[in-house]
Amino acid sequence: MKNTILVLSAAAAVTLLGGCASTTHFTSEPTGATVSYEGKTIGVTPFDYVTHDRWGWFSNYVFTVTKDGYKEKQVKFHESHITDAAEEVVPKSVNVVLDKN
Repeated sequence: MKNTILVLSAAAAVTLLGGCASTTHFTSEPTGATVSYEGKTIGVTPFDYVTHDRWGWFSNYVFTVTKDGYKEKQVKFHESHITDAAEEVVPKSVNVVLDKN
């Protein structure tokens, strides 16, 4: 019984510390835009990206979208309430419409 409790406690800790992840499908108008997250290129639209929940409440997720001949655009998502940490903050689909320079 004691070992079972230890195993279950360890599994719960890994789940909580590991955080959750959600897949987002990124598209843009026009297609072929580069998307960066935390300073690193994560893909060229259209593509899918797995966003891992950040540690703590009130986290920010900022994606930068660029394409030659178009103005850079940032797409931001923010946990605005404690209960947001239990929900997917970054939606399953993100479409970014870029404006020409």
